[in-house]
Amino acid sequence: MNENANTPGHAKPRFDPTINYGHVLTVSSFLIAAASAYYGMRAELQNVDQRVAKIESTLQQVANVLVLAARQDERLIAIERRVDRLEQPSGHR
Repeated sequence: MNENANTPGHAKPRFDPTINYGHVLTVSSFLIAAASAYYGMRAELQNVDQRVAKIESTLQQVANVLVLAARQDERLIAIERRVDRLEQPSGHR
């Protein structure tokens, strides 16, 4: 068997150091895509921040309403106790 170093199955790959328009186009399209993704995500994060701020303010309003409702419940319970005491017959009169 004669082993020849020039056979197509055993050839080593070679690096071609030349730069052509295809390489420049590929790199520029990757840079444009990365910049677009960055600014798109930045805008989306700003929208999310605004929505979270609105939700936080709504939750604060709900918390205030709950506090007011709890205070009214306590006042109502106190009034019911007073009415119950007034309705009970007093034995020492």
